[in-house]
Amino acid sequence: MAAYDAIGRTLTVSEANTIIRDTVSELFSELTIEGEISGFRPSSSGHWYFTLKDSHAAIDAAVFRSAQYSMQLPKNGDLVIAKGSVSYYTKTGKLSFVIRAMKVKGEGGLLEIIEKRKDYYRSLGYFDEDRKRPIPETIRRIGVVTSPTGAAIRDILNITRRRAPGIDILIFPTAVQGEGAKEEIAMRIRQASMFSAADVLIVGRGGGSTEDLMAFSEPEVIEAIHECSIPVISAVGHEIDWPISDFAADRRAPTPSAAAELVTETAYRRSERLTSDLMLLNSLMRSKVLKAESRCRGMESLRPLLERKLERAKGMIPSVQELTHTLRMRLALRRSELGWTEEEAHRAMAGRLEGPRSLIASTLDRMNASIRAKAAAAAARLDAAARETEALSPLSILSRGYSVTTDSSGRVIHDAMDVSPGDMITTRLGKGLLVSRVEDKDEL
Repeated sequence: MAAYDAIGRTLTVSEANTIIRDTVSELFSELTIEGEISGFRPSSSGHWYFTLKDSHAAIDAAVFRSAQYSMQLPKNGDLVIAKGSVSYYTKTGKLSFVIRAMKVKGEGGLLEIIEKRKDYYRSLGYFDEDRKRPIPETIRRIGVVTSPTGAAIRDILNITRRRAPGIDILIFPTAVQGEGAKEEIAMRIRQASMFSAADVLIVGRGGGSTEDLMAFSEPEVIEAIHECSIPVISAVGHEIDWPISDFAADRRAPTPSAAAELVTETAYRRSERLTSDLMLLNSLMRSKVLKAESRCRGMESLRPLLERKLERAKGMIPSVQELTHTLRMRLALRRSELGWTEEEAHRAMAGRLEGPRSLIASTLDRMNASIRAKAAAAAARLDAAARETEALSPLSILSRGYSVTTDSSGRVIHDAMDVSPGDMITTRLGKGLLVSRVEDKDEL
């Protein structure tokens, strides 16, 4: 009341609010408040708005975008310690706490502990690059140490199923935060190592506060990772999170999803190459079959042509009877000119016929031999083309034990996810077809 009387006059709302703003700004220019975040709502401009509360009261709070560079994205329920000033908005008469710095309660102490442990294990050589083992190129089984109900295992299963469904996944279930989590995580890592249960081991969880992720910076877990006989990938939280397990492991993945992509990379690329090679092989097979069929048709059409040429060649060679008649006529003419007896004429005729007979026989022999050789070569090429066509035939592939399965519309089934229980499917074997109904399926 004393301050009001000092003014000595009645104030407008604007004047009153201005006085309140100036007074509040002067009195509460530097304030530290501890409270729980509630109603967190980021705006389109990038600023954060929420309420800080305890069991008895609440105050509106804001973090402008320019002050967020040193903060992690908060979430509802976080208990934080915030530094800032109280602001009074004169147009609406509302008071809010404008925050310049904020951290999750206890986080500063945890970060200090983590840094000290990093220095200790670094001095022991736990983080040395020459001690890190490469991730195997060929992976048949992945071990995963994580919560069986968390988002991390769902992401790993979904990505592995999509990229490399032939890889087995062995889950080592464990708590990933809270009391007893560090001992349980270390125990699961040692179990996987003891039994050589997988080709590579993913150790991780989804995101959280520094306190939530603290189990992966505990000595028990770091020692277990260091002593593990299986290559270990640390996949904890998000890109900005760096627990000590990231430094001790053989490989760090920024998220569980990235770890799944890393361990399936080789299998995924092989699958892509196989699919590409199969498409190329099918194309080449179709091309070769078409060429072989074309050659067969060409050889079939060649046979009548050879036969016609043979007939024409035979028509061009006079027969023995025709040659004999011609010689007889010439001999009769010669006999009349020379006055030969019948016996002399026959001897002359026999001598004249001997040469043509020999020429005709020799010519026929050569023609027959040439025709037989060409026919044999054509038959050999035809047989070779037939064998090549048969070798490239899909039926030949099926006869070696493979099969092709199609759905009711005739579409080839490549994935168990393409069918549902109750669907009718047809399986083509080397000999015959099998028609069956899907009773159950395994999509992994």
